[in-house]
Amino acid sequence: MNQHPYKQILLATEHTDFDSGAERLAFDMAKQCGMPLRVIIPVLSNPEFESSAPELAQKADEAVASKIAALEALAAQAEVKLDVRVRHGAQANEEIVDEAHATETDLIIVRRRGQPGFLANLLVGEMVSKVIRDAKCDVLMVPRMATFWQRHILAAVGEGSAAVNVAEMAGAIAGRCGLPLTLLSVASNTQALEVTQRLNTLKLARARALCPQAHGQVLIGNPVEQMIAVAQESGADLLIVGKHRHNFIPFISGQGTTMQRIAGALAVPTLVVQH
Repeated sequence: MNQHPYKQILLATEHTDFDSGAERLAFDMAKQCGMPLRVIIPVLSNPEFESSAPELAQKADEAVASKIAALEALAAQAEVKLDVRVRHGAQANEEIVDEAHATETDLIIVRRRGQPGFLANLLVGEMVSKVIRDAKCDVLMVPRMATFWQRHILAAVGEGSAAVNVAEMAGAIAGRCGLPLTLLSVASNTQALEVTQRLNTLKLARARALCPQAHGQVLIGNPVEQMIAVAQESGADLLIVGKHRHNFIPFISGQGTTMQRIAGALAVPTLVVQH
């Protein structure tokens, strides 16, 4: 079996129902790869709150201690060693990104979205979008009902700088797991088809060096619609897309970037790869 491409995994969780899929998948990945799992629990707080309302701060600390105990119990059942860190701050996404940077993390695992708030129709949560925007490593978004991939991996490769990294990471993961891989490229029209096919062939060579079961597919049309259709037809249970600078503005249902719309439409994990 090929070596796993990630060396340091960080699970970001508040241990709510919305985090259950990310926790389950992180435990599975750590166990299968034989590595300890680092966990960050971000706690919204500030010095003014802690000094003016010490009783509430104490209750918050007690709630965090209860969450840590619950996570450690789950980890024991999964036979996974945990290293749990708690970080207090005004923005959860900032604490997650700072912890990832400080620990030289190369993969953050996080929920896809949390409790609906003012922007109730977000397909990818605002906090998660900000983590992806600011993180220097790959980010795996996990819906709460999702499980570890077992059937098929689908990766979107385009013309951007992330395409090569997407192809290589997809090949590494598919090869490691012994799963078939499809590299999908979508041309906007027939005039662009030849260029798109050539680029897909180049990226496919990178993936096949790591996964003999990789094959390429080129279609014409809307990238979001085609990606969703191919994912459903192939039974893909892991999607891999590239990170682009404009991917991270929170959006309301029906709007947003290609990455956000694909991740929000399918109840499977989505891996966002760095460019």
